[in-house]
Amino acid sequence: MPHSYNGILLLDKPCGMSSNRALQQVRRLFGNAKAGYAGTLDPLASGLLPICIGEATKFISFFSDSSKSYESTVRLGYRSTTGDAEGDLSQTNLTPIDDAGLDTAVTLFTGDSDQLPPMHSAIKVDGKPLYKLARQGKTIPRAKRRITIHSLSIVKKADDVLKLSVSCSKGTYIRVLAEDIALSLGTDGYLTSLRRTGLGDISISEGITIEQIEKEELDFRVKLLKNMDFSLSHLPRVSLMPNLERGFTNGVETEIPYSECAAGAVSVYTHDEIFVGLGDLTDTGLLKAKRLMSQEYIESARNTTIVN
Repeated sequence: MPHSYNGILLLDKPCGMSSNRALQQVRRLFGNAKAGYAGTLDPLASGLLPICIGEATKFISFFSDSSKSYESTVRLGYRSTTGDAEGDLSQTNLTPIDDAGLDTAVTLFTGDSDQLPPMHSAIKVDGKPLYKLARQGKTIPRAKRRITIHSLSIVKKADDVLKLSVSCSKGTYIRVLAEDIALSLGTDGYLTSLRRTGLGDISISEGITIEQIEKEELDFRVKLLKNMDFSLSHLPRVSLMPNLERGFTNGVETEIPYSECAAGAVSVYTHDEIFVGLGDLTDTGLLKAKRLMSQEYIESARNTTIVN
């Protein structure tokens, strides 16, 4: 009987591979399991790409909405049609840059701002990705998006090279940030490298490469997966007594006799600590199912010890 995989793989995606191609390789390595990734990385970019497998696909949004951290390199004195090394380059003026200018740029770009998404992006307008229009030489109006740069460090590595360390909100385009920083310094610039180093509280140090997966026998690859509730550690926990489990796992609103949790989203577990899904807890102690694991998963988890 084929192994049923359920969990979260923290993939360290290599540079030069699209997020979708990385996903398909991981699916193949896990017996063509159902899977999806959180937070697209461009082919140029490497780093942390969470891939949710099996039942974990129900919780992709909890990764996608998290803040993200990046390390990137910017070359100054050039303009790219795509904002990165994949575009056509044209040389422009390179102005001298000092530490005071870099400090000013850090202050200018840290915090909330409105960013114009690039034409070379996967954002859809009338059902068409912008990058397809860009490849046809078209440019159309785009609405700016509110973003937050939580922290920003800019280090000059050479006269024409900057290193950026960025922590930012969902939807931030580092390519655009790099171009905007270069313009504020009186020149142009484009990304030569980009690496995602963090997602929420998760660090790239926990990442696993495709080569590491391939070294494991198929039946043992399950140990590379994080638990189903890995992305939900920030939520309060509610444990159900045995007489309440069946109703809740079937979607029935369940009254919790006592809970120390405040009203809001909660992670829900059985009395023997099996994760069964997400719930909304009202201030009157009523627990409403929001997103549930399948009965098959719950029974399998009860009969199997999974070590992560």
